[in-house]
Amino acid sequence: MASRRIQRILFAGRTILAVGIFANYLSAQTDNQNEPKEYISEIFAEAFAFKSDSSGKGRLDIYIQVPYPEINFLKEGEQYVGRIEISATVLTQEKQELWQTSQTVELRLKDFTQTISHRLSTLKRFSTDLLPGKYELLLQVADNASKKIAAFHKSVVVKDFSTDSLAMSDLMLVHRMDVDGTRKNIVPNLTGVLTKESNGFYLFFEIYNRTQLDSVQLLCKFINQKKEVITQRTKSEALSGNRTQMIWQIDTPALAAGQYVFFIEATGYTKVNPAVMVHTSSSRTCLVRIKDLPSTVTDIDKATDQLQYIAKGSEIAYIKEAAAQEERQKRFLEFWAKHNPDSKTSRNELMEEYFARVAYANKNFTGYMEGWKTDRGMVLIRFGLPQNVDRHPFDSESKPYEIWYYYDQNREFIFVDETGFGDYRLQYPETDLQGRIR
Repeated sequence: MASRRIQRILFAGRTILAVGIFANYLSAQTDNQNEPKEYISEIFAEAFAFKSDSSGKGRLDIYIQVPYPEINFLKEGEQYVGRIEISATVLTQEKQELWQTSQTVELRLKDFTQTISHRLSTLKRFSTDLLPGKYELLLQVADNASKKIAAFHKSVVVKDFSTDSLAMSDLMLVHRMDVDGTRKNIVPNLTGVLTKESNGFYLFFEIYNRTQLDSVQLLCKFINQKKEVITQRTKSEALSGNRTQMIWQIDTPALAAGQYVFFIEATGYTKVNPAVMVHTSSSRTCLVRIKDLPSTVTDIDKATDQLQYIAKGSEIAYIKEAAAQEERQKRFLEFWAKHNPDSKTSRNELMEEYFARVAYANKNFTGYMEGWKTDRGMVLIRFGLPQNVDRHPFDSESKPYEIWYYYDQNREFIFVDETGFGDYRLQYPETDLQGRIR
């Protein structure tokens, strides 16, 4: 399998060298070999709130996209069959269950290459009506054959669409739109990722008009992490009745790679009193990524530093010594081209796996330093998630410690929190993973 091939490559690079976000990476769990196991997945999930046809309520549309490589397909006769169980639960903020549903999905494919194609996936949507308020959404995808589980948790807000003169739904990035006569079938972009070199993107949302406005003026702002408005777009749009569905094609502005908030505001003047302006707004985050790189890589210089667990010092120095960013990016991609487990495809699964682990380490182990620089981050990036974690955070006769087990590699690592502040240091083996005495 691809994951084993990637693991062998990670081991081969140096002395002991040894998968998204989220838009959603999972915490390492202590597990038993006979129990379902959580794992780093590339499954995407998102929820959008719209006005419901039921008075005073909002409709929460929940989407889950599962790429075929995340499903364990088994040969049955002349077909490859994969079965997963998808479940969704909505809780109050007090953790009281309000709604739950599940669906078994069975996929039958004739060609094995389809089962490992990242271009193919199954997309499911669930909907439920809710009163305005804040909720917790729990999603789970369980693979029937491997018993692996991908779990997601997300806070959602359902707006009160019935009280304001003008209201706007959540914003949905569009991955694909199929038109059949007057009917539009919209497939959402659940990753929230935009490619820097693309020609633009489509945005779908609804406007609810209780004041019989004829039109609104739309303003779109792109705001960076420093809360600076980088660029903006405007357009005028006619309204039709109480509910208007809008699809806005926005050209890709000259944005550097990184995370942004795009903010949409609609304003208009009432017929009763043209001097009175009404307005509404909505916003969401997006990630602008560099073409041919994983979505988690937004800074080439930082990503180059993060190569230290797979690259030689001379290889890192060669990338960094290029003066222009374009040249550094070119050399960075050349390095990964040499480490592509399948040179026949443009997608580099090793690179994606490596930086998925970096992102996981940053999310779970960052404290005094970035997670990828910590001892636990170092081990996880090189060896992947452990097959078992034995945690001892509150033993009275010892400092907090963890033991990570990799049964298939006959390895274990012991980390001790010497300070009591979550700064776990590798204590066993007594040398680091490059053979140096600690």
